This record gives sequence, C-alpha cells and structure tokens, in this order.
Amino acid sequence: MMTHFGRFRLVERRAVGGMAEVWRAVVEGPRGFATNVVLKRLRPEYTSDPAFVAMLAAEARVCARLDHPAIVKVYEFGEVSGEYYLAMELVDGWDLYDILAAFARAGRALPVAFVCHIGAELADALAYAHAITDEHGRPFGLVHRDVSPGNVMITRQGAVKLVDFGVHTIRDRRADERTAVGVLRGTLSFMSPEQADGQTVDRRSDVFSLGSVLYEALTGHRLFRADSDLETLRRVREAVVPPPSKFRPDLDPRLDRILLGMLARSPAERWASGDELRPFAQDAGFDAARVRELLGSLDLGSDEPIRTERQRTQPLMPSAPPKRSVWLWAALLTAAIAMPYAIPACHSSQRSHPARTAVTPDAPAHP
Repeated sequence: MMTHFGRFRLVERRAVGGMAEVWRAVVEGPRGFATNVVLKRLRPEYTSDPAFVAMLAAEARVCARLDHPAIVKVYEFGEVSGEYYLAMELVDGWDLYDILAAFARAGRALPVAFVCHIGAELADALAYAHAITDEHGRPFGLVHRDVSPGNVMITRQGAVKLVDFGVHTIRDRRADERTAVGVLRGTLSFMSPEQADGQTVDRRSDVFSLGSVLYEALTGHRLFRADSDLETLRRVREAVVPPPSKFRPDLDPRLDRILLGMLARSPAERWASGDELRPFAQDAGFDAARVRELLGSLDLGSDEPIRTERQRTQPLMPSAPPKRSVWLWAALLTAAIAMPYAIPACHSSQRSHPARTAVTPDAPAHP
C-alpha cells in the first residue's frame, strides 16, 4: 500500500534517529516524471516542540548553502500538515562500515591509497564547510560533529560523500539556535577529546574525528571503542594514540606523522586539516575509476541497491545489547563526567552545564 506525504510517495523507511525518521521517497511530476530523494521527517512526538523544529530549520538553512561534490545536497525544507521535513540527495552506494565489513569477509586490508583518497576527499569537503559564510561574509562556524564511518558513503560511481550535518553546531547570533556547551552529539568512539568533555568545539574537532576514521580504516584497530560507553568516553578523553604503523608495519612513516598530527589531544597542537593525504592517493593513481574497480572486487551485496543512513532500529551485531533510551545514556554519561579520575580539574571552568547525549551507537570497525 502506497504512503504519501504531501507530494512525496514514501517507499521505505530506512532509519529512525533521535529526532527524525529517514525515508526513501519519490517525487512524482507530470508525464511520468519521477525522481528519488531521501526524506528526513521530524518524528511526530517532536513536531510540536519549538526547540526541535528550530534545530531542523537551522540545519536546513545552513545545509542548503553547502554545494560541494563530496557533501550530500539538501534540496528542500518544508511542512506538510504541521510536520516538518528535509528533502535530500539520495546516495546510491555503501557506507564505510559496509566496506570495512566486505574487506574483513574477504580477509583483505584496505589499500593505503584507497583510504588516503577517502581521507583527502573528506578533508576537502570539511574545509569547504568550515569556511562557509553567510550573505554578509560572516563565518557560520559550522562543525559536523559526527564524522564517523556511518556518515561516510562511497557511491557505485566511486564518489565519496559526507552525509548528515544534522548534529552540527552553528555559532549563530541568535542564542536559541546555538548548540549549548556541554551537549554531547555524535558517535562516541569518533569524538574529539574536547567534544567528549562537553566543551565548545571548532573545525579542529572534525579533523580529529576524521583522523580516527582513517586510523581504524588503515589498521583495523579500534582506536577508542571499548565494551562500554563509559570506558569508550574515558579513552577518547585521554586520546592515547599509538603510531598506526604499530598495527600495520608497511605504512609509510609519513602517514604516522600525518595521522598523529590529526589526532593530537590538544586542539592547539592538532593539524588544521588532512589535505596532506592527497599525494598518497595521487601517487598511486587512485581516482573514482579505481574506486569503482575496487568496489567491484568486493562482496557488498546486491539485495539493497540504495543505501541512505544506517538502520538505527536494529542492533549492529547479534550480541549487541538492546538500545536504551537517550535519557538513560544521558544519566550514565553525566555520571561519567562527574567522575574525578575521568576529567582533569583544569577543565572544570569550561563546563558550566552537565552533559546530555544524542549519541549514535558504534558499529565495529571490522565486524
């Protein structure tokens, strides 16, 4: 039975997030015209909440300005019978978790040049987003806040796409549209130390998260992820990072230097971007055609040809615990923040608000 939402025909619900449902939808026009989109629909229980509607509207205003080949495009922000939605580009491909799993099934390590190509494309996309300004030339201060394998997609044509700026922070002039200091949003094991500590973050936080993604893709080693969220949070805050060559001795020593620079615990000591990765991909002749060739050699599955956002309603592993409520995670993480051994006293003046969470469950680097 067809389900319609305004002028959209809803084909399949693909994900349920903290504040929205994600659907694959079709926009139909005259004389048989039709196009596929992703519809991010605010969940009914939040539609009447002005704070959530304002968050979605803020996301729409900024994301509509993002015009970069490696960033998923937002087409439209609208309302149907009091329910708000975003219509976005539909990506035909796989997220990085899928690709990591396919390599693991094949017993292969990801080619270094392939990972560097992905990293260079994402670094360029993030640099573009970080520098974007409003019509008066004022910087938005845009930060993605959730650079993680589930938000990195590779299309069937070999393009790299960064998705979901829905948990960004905007340094807006209007206080009701700011993400408060002390609010944790994102995927725990790929957060920066300052983000995990509930502090204000800037572009350097995204650089750290990108470094974490690339580190795990290159080495197959879970850099910070532990068996519990509390332990993961502690590891992220401490940010003890061994050289990646410890787990993959064939790595060029220059990659050790680049990744360790991206993963410096202190933002002041951290590299500003990851654009130094591009020569490693270019020297190996890695481009979209090589990516298509590589993906063609993998068992990525053919029963799900179009992917949007990783399904949040099912556990990522059979042994994973059931999903708990956001408020329970909030209580646990707030307790963690209060633990004296977890947070250096020198940071206490920068955290005037207890941490709340809107976290994404981690998937294993190599299932």
